[in-house]
Amino acid sequence: MWVWLAISFSALLHITAAYNGPKWQYYLFKPFTMVLLMVVAWQSGLDGFYHQAIFVGLILSVVGDILLMLPKDRFVPGLVSFLLAHIAYSLAFWSQFEGNIIWWLPALLFAGGIIVFLLFLPSLGSLILPVALYIAVIVQMAWAAGEFWLTVGSTASVLAFAGALVFMLSDTVLAMNRFRGPLTSATAVVMTSYYLAQALFVASLLA
Repeated sequence: MWVWLAISFSALLHITAAYNGPKWQYYLFKPFTMVLLMVVAWQSGLDGFYHQAIFVGLILSVVGDILLMLPKDRFVPGLVSFLLAHIAYSLAFWSQFEGNIIWWLPALLFAGGIIVFLLFLPSLGSLILPVALYIAVIVQMAWAAGEFWLTVGSTASVLAFAGALVFMLSDTVLAMNRFRGPLTSATAVVMTSYYLAQALFVASLLA
């Protein structure tokens, strides 16, 4: 209980510092919140592939966080780091898949991904291919989590799928802020949903 309160407070300190400063608070608590989540994941035990893959995804996410918050733009390296994180999460979710694939789910998710890509397309410039690849990978990650939920139906699968959908929301708002024009509330929405998504993935380890 206390560790989740600490995680929430750390996330709040980062978000408030993004608007009001100080800079040290902004830079410290962005990765520190993820480190706290990693501690929870570690304490859950890393003796199975699912746990190990989620932990690797958390590590890659911390690397992506650091790259994206640096004063000099490291958008593409950050994008690559999160792309690898989503691959790790995907492997975790597919490892829990049982039964037959439910095909309406990928059709729905990829249709949504295409719509989002077309929305941002006029503003992407040289980033068309990296962004297209990233969207495909995160949609595939959500598909994996969704199949986990639909075929297993456990509490862990519900948490995983919810986390994947919230992660997609976070990245969509992030892309909207970057490619379609600044949004005043973007940081609050992006970081709140981002930390919630990662917390749901970690919670799936405890279920």
